[in-house]
Amino acid sequence: MARVTSGLVFNIQRYAIHDGSGVRTLVFMKGCPLKCLWCSNPEGQKSHPETGFMAAKCVGAEICKAHCVEACPERAITLSAEGRAVIDRGSCDPCDKCSNACYYGALELIGQEMTVEEVLSEVEKDRPFYRRSGGGVTIGGGEPLMQAEFVTQVLEACQKRYLHTAIETTGFGASQRLRDVLKHVDLVYFDIKHMDPRRHEALTGVSNALVLDNVREVLSAERNYEVIIRVTVIPGFNDSEENILASARFAAELGCEKMELVPYHKLGVSKYGQYGMEYRLENVEGPSKEEMETLRRLVERFGIREMTGVL
Repeated sequence: MARVTSGLVFNIQRYAIHDGSGVRTLVFMKGCPLKCLWCSNPEGQKSHPETGFMAAKCVGAEICKAHCVEACPERAITLSAEGRAVIDRGSCDPCDKCSNACYYGALELIGQEMTVEEVLSEVEKDRPFYRRSGGGVTIGGGEPLMQAEFVTQVLEACQKRYLHTAIETTGFGASQRLRDVLKHVDLVYFDIKHMDPRRHEALTGVSNALVLDNVREVLSAERNYEVIIRVTVIPGFNDSEENILASARFAAELGCEKMELVPYHKLGVSKYGQYGMEYRLENVEGPSKEEMETLRRLVERFGIREMTGVL
């Protein structure tokens, strides 16, 4: 595998208690081939830096004109009739000039090129918490397989430092890339969005054929890593008993022992406006505890341990 010098990271979250055992450091890679309707990290979808705009922080008026508007070399920022900053996304060539000029933190460049050493420097800050809690490092996104070479190098370096490693993946990537990454993981969260290929494409923009093929390979191979199949439960979209039963049956037939049902939430909705994107599930509410318990029992029929999770 070719060595790469850096990867595009959009966030590093410390002191996380989900996405693996113990206290975790989550590294979010930028770029994803799926466009899930319920995506809670829309800033991770595009594989290049973006300018995020937090309208609530913008004071507008002359101070914006004198700073962020003038700072933009592409003239992509103008003022609305109300005096608030407006970004022309088609003209914006993301850089840090406007965010550096904004006094109030309304503008932020999302997506930073980091070396393996820079990522490890952040990860190492939490080492005392890993040791006490049995935690470690989880790499997600976005989709980590889009930057498989860099992710493999980070995971390999973490294991050499005796850190527990995990990834969260949609499985939508070349099988060889997945194999390379899996050489250096202790835990894999494998997302299955829907078992029906047409519904999967309608919900995510891509077919599930490659995803399911990769799940089969991951679970059938000799391995020294744990696999947890994860299904985010979205009412009216993939929460039917038929789909949950099909997901559990598929996992059980491949020998998977654990599945995590994650209730849909709206925690990422506010981010969409920051990137000029539309959230299309505004009227969808999360499943009730009773509904989740019913689905849990369906999964457990197959002898699978179900762990209702949180994203």
